Amino acid sequence: MKKRFCIFEIEYTESDNEYIDFLISEIQNKYLSIMDFFDINKLGHIVTIKIWNNLEKYRDYFSKMNKIIPDWEVAIATINKNEARIDLMCLKERMKCEGHQNDKLDNLLKVIVHEFVHICHMTFNDYNATMIWFGEGLATNLSNQFKRMEINCSLDDVIQGKAKYINYYSMVKYLLDSFGKDYVLKLSKDKYLLERATNDVYYETIKYIKNCDNH
Repeated sequence: MKKRFCIFEIEYTESDNEYIDFLISEIQNKYLSIMDFFDINKLGHIVTIKIWNNLEKYRDYFSKMNKIIPDWEVAIATINKNEARIDLMCLKERMKCEGHQNDKLDNLLKVIVHEFVHICHMTFNDYNATMIWFGEGLATNLSNQFKRMEINCSLDDVIQGKAKYINYYSMVKYLLDSFGKDYVLKLSKDKYLLERATNDVYYETIKYIKNCDNH
């Protein structure tokens, strides 16, 4: 089944019927604020959202495109000059993934918003690559996926994109709190500047968290 709304087309199955109207309503309420953050007035494509009701078929679909799906991953965004697409697991199937056994409907909504942030981010920076920590930090902040800040990894883990997402969230939250949107958007456009700033952002975030904890 499919429904068109705003700039989206969502594909789903009967198992999603109990919450599909809620999801659509919440997406409608949130997507413009994400576009506004990136100063985007219009996307080049309709955004296709496909909700998968079979975990094995989801993983097999991407493995045929030589994309390795980690055991914990429940959604992925695809964005280029030809398409904008979000693929994600339905609520029941995502509970089979590592770390998602207790997920609720709110988690499903937040991951859609998270992936839409990636689409807007890549549109804003003309489809150029960025550092993993920065892209995921933006997505987790704008989708409100964490309620606290924490650094529990090494700088090398951050640079290599091997840390838990709460670290990326914390570093971008520090940037937003300390420097504001304009500087964050500047880093979005300039990967060289971002790479040079990463070391300082990591250590300054640690200090920022300690300072917040002491107040």
